[in-house]
Amino acid sequence: MIVITKFHMYALGLDTTSAALTLGLSNFDQINRYQTWDLGRDISIHLHPYLETFLGSCLWTDLEWLVVAQGPGSFTGTRIGVVTARTLAQQLHIPLYGVSTLTAQAYAYASCSSKVHGGERIAVECPGQRGSVYGSLFTWDQSNRVLSTDKPLQYVDQEVWQRLLSTERIHHHLFPGTPEPEHRCQAMIALAHQQWQAGRPSSWQGVLPYYGALAASLPSH
Repeated sequence: MIVITKFHMYALGLDTTSAALTLGLSNFDQINRYQTWDLGRDISIHLHPYLETFLGSCLWTDLEWLVVAQGPGSFTGTRIGVVTARTLAQQLHIPLYGVSTLTAQAYAYASCSSKVHGGERIAVECPGQRGSVYGSLFTWDQSNRVLSTDKPLQYVDQEVWQRLLSTERIHHHLFPGTPEPEHRCQAMIALAHQQWQAGRPSSWQGVLPYYGALAASLPSH
Protein backbone atom coordinates (compact mmCIF):
# COMPACT_ATOMS: atom_id res chain seq x y z
CA MET A 1 0.00 0.00 0.00
CA ILE A 2 1.37 3.40 -1.02
CA VAL A 3 0.57 6.35 1.26
CA ILE A 4 0.57 9.72 -0.51
CA THR A 5 1.24 12.68 1.74
CA LYS A 6 -0.28 15.95 0.58
CA PHE A 7 2.36 18.67 0.14
CA HIS A 8 1.46 21.99 1.67
CA MET A 9 2.99 25.13 0.20
CA TYR A 10 3.96 27.73 2.80
CA ALA A 11 4.14 31.44 2.10
CA LEU A 12 5.74 33.94 4.48
CA GLY A 13 4.73 37.61 4.63
CA LEU A 14 6.93 40.31 6.17
CA ASP A 15 5.98 43.94 6.89
CA THR A 16 8.34 46.32 8.68
CA THR A 17 7.19 49.58 7.09
CA SER A 18 5.92 51.02 10.40
CA ALA A 19 7.07 50.95 14.02
CA ALA A 20 5.51 47.49 14.24
CA LEU A 21 6.69 44.15 12.90
CA THR A 22 3.97 42.08 11.25
CA LEU A 23 4.49 38.50 10.10
CA GLY A 24 2.16 36.14 8.29
CA LEU A 25 2.40 32.44 7.49
CA SER A 26 -0.05 30.53 5.31
CA ASN A 27 -0.30 27.21 3.48
CA PHE A 28 -3.71 28.21 2.08
CA ASP A 29 -5.35 25.37 3.97
CA GLN A 30 -5.21 24.77 7.74
CA ILE A 31 -2.38 27.18 8.55
CA ASN A 32 -3.07 30.92 8.51
CA ARG A 33 -1.21 32.79 11.24
CA TYR A 34 -0.59 36.53 11.58
CA GLN A 35 1.01 38.45 14.43
CA THR A 36 2.16 42.01 15.14
CA TRP A 37 4.74 43.29 17.62
CA ASP A 38 5.22 46.99 18.41
CA LEU A 39 9.02 47.18 18.39
CA GLY A 40 9.65 50.82 17.50
CA ARG A 41 13.33 51.56 16.89
CA ASP A 42 14.31 48.08 18.10
CA ILE A 43 12.88 46.34 15.05
CA SER A 44 16.35 45.71 13.61
CA ILE A 45 17.44 44.02 16.84
CA HIS A 46 14.44 41.74 17.31
CA LEU A 47 13.42 40.95 13.72
CA HIS A 48 15.40 37.72 13.28
CA PRO A 49 14.61 36.17 16.71
CA TYR A 50 10.90 36.96 16.30
CA LEU A 51 10.96 35.54 12.79
CA GLU A 52 12.47 32.23 13.90
CA THR A 53 10.03 31.95 16.81
CA PHE A 54 7.06 32.78 14.60
CA LEU A 55 7.89 30.04 12.10
CA GLY A 56 7.58 27.45 14.86
CA SER A 57 7.59 23.93 13.46
CA CYS A 58 7.73 25.24 9.89
CA LEU A 59 11.24 24.85 8.48
CA TRP A 60 12.93 27.41 6.24
CA THR A 61 12.97 24.76 3.53
CA ASP A 62 9.17 24.46 3.79
CA LEU A 63 8.76 27.97 2.37
CA GLU A 64 7.67 28.07 -1.27
CA TRP A 65 7.84 31.86 -1.66
CA LEU A 66 8.02 35.14 0.27
CA VAL A 67 6.28 38.48 0.08
CA VAL A 68 7.46 41.76 1.62
CA ALA A 69 6.00 45.25 2.02
CA GLN A 70 8.06 47.63 -0.13
CA GLY A 71 6.75 50.88 1.34
CA PRO A 72 6.03 53.70 1.55
CA GLY A 73 6.68 53.77 5.25
CA SER A 74 9.52 54.16 7.71
CA PHE A 75 12.78 54.61 5.81
CA THR A 76 14.83 52.39 8.14
CA GLY A 77 12.09 49.85 8.81
CA THR A 78 11.25 49.43 5.13
CA ARG A 79 14.90 48.93 4.22
CA ILE A 80 15.43 46.34 6.96
CA GLY A 81 12.39 44.32 5.88
CA VAL A 82 13.23 44.34 2.19
CA VAL A 83 16.91 43.49 2.75
CA THR A 84 15.94 40.61 5.06
CA ALA A 85 13.40 39.24 2.57
CA ARG A 86 15.85 39.55 -0.34
CA THR A 87 18.54 37.70 1.64
CA LEU A 88 16.16 34.89 2.60
CA ALA A 89 14.87 34.48 -0.95
CA GLN A 90 18.39 34.42 -2.34
CA GLN A 91 19.65 31.87 0.19
CA LEU A 92 16.57 29.63 -0.10
CA HIS A 93 16.38 29.97 -3.91
CA ILE A 94 12.68 30.84 -3.82
CA PRO A 95 10.62 33.66 -5.40
CA LEU A 96 10.15 36.97 -3.60
CA TYR A 97 7.17 39.23 -4.29
CA GLY A 98 7.02 42.90 -3.35
CA VAL A 99 3.75 44.69 -2.58
CA SER A 100 3.30 48.40 -1.95
CA THR A 101 1.86 49.35 1.42
CA LEU A 102 -0.96 51.29 -0.24
CA THR A 103 -1.96 48.36 -2.45
CA ALA A 104 -2.07 46.06 0.58
CA GLN A 105 -4.24 48.59 2.44
CA ALA A 106 -6.71 48.86 -0.41
CA TYR A 107 -6.97 45.11 -0.94
CA ALA A 108 -7.35 44.39 2.78
CA TYR A 109 -10.08 47.00 3.13
CA ALA A 110 -11.99 45.93 0.03
CA SER A 111 -11.80 42.18 0.67
CA CYS A 112 -12.85 42.43 4.33
CA SER A 113 -15.48 45.18 4.19
CA SER A 114 -19.11 44.75 3.23
CA LYS A 115 -19.18 48.48 2.41
CA VAL A 116 -17.13 48.07 -0.77
CA HIS A 117 -19.04 47.04 -3.90
CA GLY A 118 -17.85 46.07 -7.35
CA GLY A 119 -16.57 48.91 -9.50
CA GLU A 120 -16.08 51.30 -6.60
CA ARG A 121 -12.89 53.33 -6.40
CA ILE A 122 -10.58 53.47 -3.41
CA ALA A 123 -8.08 56.25 -2.71
CA VAL A 124 -5.21 55.47 -0.35
CA GLU A 125 -2.78 58.05 0.96
CA CYS A 126 0.18 58.23 3.32
CA PRO A 127 1.83 61.50 4.44
CA GLY A 128 5.32 62.24 3.18
CA GLN A 129 7.72 65.04 4.11
CA ARG A 130 7.21 68.80 3.84
CA GLY A 131 3.60 68.76 2.67
CA SER A 132 3.95 65.85 0.25
CA VAL A 133 1.84 62.71 0.08
CA TYR A 134 2.08 59.17 -1.26
CA GLY A 135 -1.13 58.41 -3.11
CA SER A 136 -2.75 55.75 -5.27
CA LEU A 137 -6.20 55.01 -6.73
CA PHE A 138 -7.73 51.56 -7.14
CA THR A 139 -10.92 49.89 -8.40
CA TRP A 140 -12.35 46.77 -6.76
CA ASP A 141 -13.71 43.86 -8.81
CA GLN A 142 -16.11 42.20 -6.39
CA SER A 143 -16.90 39.07 -8.45
CA ASN A 144 -13.27 38.09 -9.06
CA ARG A 145 -11.86 39.68 -5.89
CA VAL A 146 -9.28 41.53 -7.95
CA LEU A 147 -7.88 44.99 -7.23
CA SER A 148 -6.98 47.10 -10.27
CA THR A 149 -4.63 50.07 -10.11
CA ASP A 150 -6.10 53.20 -11.71
CA LYS A 151 -3.36 55.61 -10.64
CA PRO A 152 -0.02 54.02 -9.68
CA LEU A 153 1.83 54.88 -6.51
CA GLN A 154 3.10 58.46 -6.70
CA TYR A 155 4.85 60.89 -4.38
CA VAL A 156 3.42 64.35 -4.99
CA ASP A 157 2.62 67.67 -3.32
CA GLN A 158 -0.48 67.65 -1.15
CA GLU A 159 -2.01 70.27 -3.42
CA VAL A 160 -1.62 68.01 -6.48
CA TRP A 161 -3.16 65.07 -4.63
CA GLN A 162 -6.15 67.08 -3.41
CA ARG A 163 -6.73 68.41 -6.91
CA LEU A 164 -6.82 64.85 -8.23
CA LEU A 165 -9.29 63.74 -5.56
CA SER A 166 -11.58 66.66 -6.40
CA THR A 167 -11.75 65.62 -10.05
CA GLU A 168 -12.19 61.87 -9.53
CA ARG A 169 -15.16 59.95 -8.18
CA ILE A 170 -13.89 58.37 -4.96
CA HIS A 171 -16.08 56.00 -2.95
CA HIS A 172 -13.60 55.18 -0.17
CA HIS A 173 -10.66 57.18 1.19
CA LEU A 174 -8.08 55.34 3.32
CA PHE A 175 -5.37 56.72 5.59
CA PRO A 176 -2.50 55.01 7.52
CA GLY A 177 -3.75 52.59 10.17
CA THR A 178 -6.72 51.37 8.13
CA PRO A 179 -7.08 48.44 8.18
CA GLU A 180 -5.17 46.57 10.93
CA PRO A 181 -1.57 45.39 10.29
CA GLU A 182 -2.53 41.69 10.29
CA HIS A 183 -5.16 42.31 7.62
CA ARG A 184 -2.62 44.18 5.48
CA CYS A 185 -0.17 41.28 5.78
CA GLN A 186 -2.94 38.85 4.85
CA ALA A 187 -3.67 41.03 1.82
CA MET A 188 0.01 40.97 0.83
CA ILE A 189 0.02 37.18 0.85
CA ALA A 190 -3.26 37.03 -1.11
CA LEU A 191 -1.94 39.44 -3.75
CA ALA A 192 1.33 37.53 -4.11
CA HIS A 193 -0.61 34.26 -4.30
CA GLN A 194 -2.53 35.64 -7.29
CA GLN A 195 0.80 36.28 -9.01
CA TRP A 196 2.04 32.81 -8.11
CA GLN A 197 -1.09 31.10 -9.41
CA ALA A 198 -0.83 33.08 -12.65
CA GLY A 199 2.65 31.61 -13.16
CA ARG A 200 4.53 34.85 -12.58
CA PRO A 201 7.33 34.09 -10.10
CA SER A 202 9.32 37.12 -8.98
CA SER A 203 13.06 37.22 -8.38
CA TRP A 204 14.58 38.84 -5.29
CA GLN A 205 16.76 41.09 -7.50
CA GLY A 206 13.75 43.09 -8.66
CA VAL A 207 12.26 43.78 -5.22
CA LEU A 208 13.47 47.11 -3.85
CA PRO A 209 12.27 49.42 -1.06
CA TYR A 210 10.09 52.33 -2.19
CA TYR A 211 11.11 55.65 -0.66
CA GLY A 212 9.48 57.94 -3.21
CA ALA A 213 10.71 60.61 -5.56
CA LEU A 214 8.66 63.79 -5.62
CA ALA A 215 6.75 64.05 -8.87
CA ALA A 216 5.13 67.10 -10.42
CA SER A 217 1.80 65.45 -11.11
CA LEU A 218 -0.13 62.22 -11.21
CA PRO A 219 -0.33 60.79 -14.74
CA SER A 220 -3.66 59.99 -16.30
CA HIS A 221 -4.54 56.67 -17.96
